[in-house]
Amino acid sequence: MAVAMDDAWLQLRQYSVRFKKSGTRIPGVALMEMGPRIIFSVRRYRLPPSDFQQEAMKQPKLGKKKEKNVASDALAGKVGRIYMPKQNMDTLGLSKYKGTKRQRRESAREAAEARKQPKVAQLVAEGASTE
Repeated sequence: MAVAMDDAWLQLRQYSVRFKKSGTRIPGVALMEMGPRIIFSVRRYRLPPSDFQQEAMKQPKLGKKKEKNVASDALAGKVGRIYMPKQNMDTLGLSKYKGTKRQRRESAREAAEARKQPKVAQLVAEGASTE
């Protein structure tokens, strides 16, 4: 604890807190002095040069930074905007359903059958289906 007695004196004391029995749930509190006991006195002083004093008393400029993409709504809440890149739905890891697996199996089977048929047979089959 530091106490300024007047313009010329400053006292410095250190105390520890002791809890004593008081007969109730709340203990009695006593301060016991401990550690060094110092009395400072100011005897003489000299003013610094003006440039040193200005440098020592300089305060940092605390300008509020503008928050980007943040606004407030009518209820004094924060509303922000975030930017996300476009997502490719083909490569996105979604849960796969059995129905889609069955369709893929069927389309794979059809593609395999198409590869087995000779080119001429494919052209004939395509010509017959268009008529």
